[in-house]
Amino acid sequence: MNPASDPSPANAADPAGTLHAWLAQADPSGPTLPEAACAAARQAIALADRLGERAVAARAGAWLCEQLLRLGQHAQVLVAAPPVLQALAQPPLARELAAERFQLMRVYSMAACETAHFDRALDTAQEMVRLAGPLGDATASLKAGFALGVCFERMGDSWQASRVLGEALRLHGPGAPPAQRVFMQNALCAISIGLYHRMHGAAPQPEVQDVLAQGLQAGTLALEGLPDPPDPMLEVAICGNLGELLMYQGRHDAALALLQRSEASAQAGGFRAYRWRLSTSLAVFELLQGRPENCLTRMQALIQDMGEAAPQQTAIRAHHAAYRACRALGRFEAALQHFETVERLERERAMQQLRAQSELLVTRTEAQHAQWQAAQARQDAQTQRARAAEFAASAERDPLTGLGNRRHFDRRCAELLPVLQRDAEPVALVLVDLDHFKSVNDAHGHDVGDAALVGLAALLRENTRARDVLARYGGEEFVIVLPGMGLAQAREVCERLRERVALHTGFCAAVPELRLTLSLGLACSPPYDAAALLKAADLALYTAKRDGRNRLRVAAPTAAQQAA
Repeated sequence: MNPASDPSPANAADPAGTLHAWLAQADPSGPTLPEAACAAARQAIALADRLGERAVAARAGAWLCEQLLRLGQHAQVLVAAPPVLQALAQPPLARELAAERFQLMRVYSMAACETAHFDRALDTAQEMVRLAGPLGDATASLKAGFALGVCFERMGDSWQASRVLGEALRLHGPGAPPAQRVFMQNALCAISIGLYHRMHGAAPQPEVQDVLAQGLQAGTLALEGLPDPPDPMLEVAICGNLGELLMYQGRHDAALALLQRSEASAQAGGFRAYRWRLSTSLAVFELLQGRPENCLTRMQALIQDMGEAAPQQTAIRAHHAAYRACRALGRFEAALQHFETVERLERERAMQQLRAQSELLVTRTEAQHAQWQAAQARQDAQTQRARAAEFAASAERDPLTGLGNRRHFDRRCAELLPVLQRDAEPVALVLVDLDHFKSVNDAHGHDVGDAALVGLAALLRENTRARDVLARYGGEEFVIVLPGMGLAQAREVCERLRERVALHTGFCAAVPELRLTLSLGLACSPPYDAAALLKAADLALYTAKRDGRNRLRVAAPTAAQQAA
């Protein structure tokens, strides 16, 4: 039997042995080519399910996703990975297969980046960061830093990506295995390529050369640190990245040798996504050598080969190389078509980046804080997992503001309040209502009213934490649940929010003079009952409106609070 291409046949007399054979061929560290490995993994999953082998089925599922990533089938990874991740998060698999779970999260985040699903990628990367803190494992921390860095790189922020990876390597590299440090050095080398593309022609030449030098240093360290025998996919990546940087530095002979070595290894190993990327690098090499016809021929074949499966970044590079080649050949109409495609893909990426940041409240500061504040890691990881599940269900999202709706509020309270009561943690609930909202609609129209609601939702997001529950509860009414906050702290948060809204002037560009105010009703535990807290907060809100609006009122203490 050839282990690289001929999976073991099923043996009805020895199902356990057959399962072991399928699993061995699915292993990403083995010699089986990715397409055959995917087939073996699917056979292993089916047989493990029949035999009730949950751990084996989960491991095979994780390995299937890694092989799909090697093939560049990123959309399939996004479908296959979530149920496996869900299984791996449950005990006892969470302990038995912790390494497989972490690796699958990395694979899923990369696939999401390549398909421009930055919300999923960032959510998964942040969860990795938060899980890595309590684990205290250097390898896990490096993988988490890698995933977060890749997210920033694919979203167009190579500077942030370089900072995150460099910091992760500085903090956790000394305690990690050499192979993991090599992996991170290669990632820094790859990000230097992104920095070069963004700075070339726009930044001073000495700065561009510094970026090339830093990338070459990281790539050289990665190449020198490759184990013997090397991991085939890692060798492909390192040689390809280092060769590309050498090409930009003008060292063409050395660059061509590395790029051709990488392309041949990618072809032999069945690493389709890497082969596509290398084809764009070799096309640029043809341009630099004054052979635009060769470049165009290669890119036309590549664009056809990738089809709908094209990773966004590779598609951008392919069309840009084709544009440059057509321009050099005087084929200006074709050049314009490729240029317009590049512009469209870049706009799509920018739009997806902004949407991801808006939906998941991920800012540069939050990401940095989440990465290095281990004290909140466990709690915030739970929050991110819950958020990933809740926003995946459109039935729980308000279509106008993007916040949760009543269904979302009810579910989260049902999950959260019993835990807070068990742990004797305080909780505050705030009802927020826009003052005189009907007059806004009457004076300016419903479009302006909608813009005001969207603007208020954004301010609420900016002034609440990741673990807080935030929902649109009615037309102009919102509800906020503040876990862990007693009366004094919740009152301060409410007053700060009220003042910020009153001073805000950017609710609607069409009506720049529009100003809004809030009335707020605040109720605190006990009781740990959503209906009771809502009723108390609603009475306090009514008092705030009766007393003149633009103010906060606190619910009267309950009997339980007075007894306490």
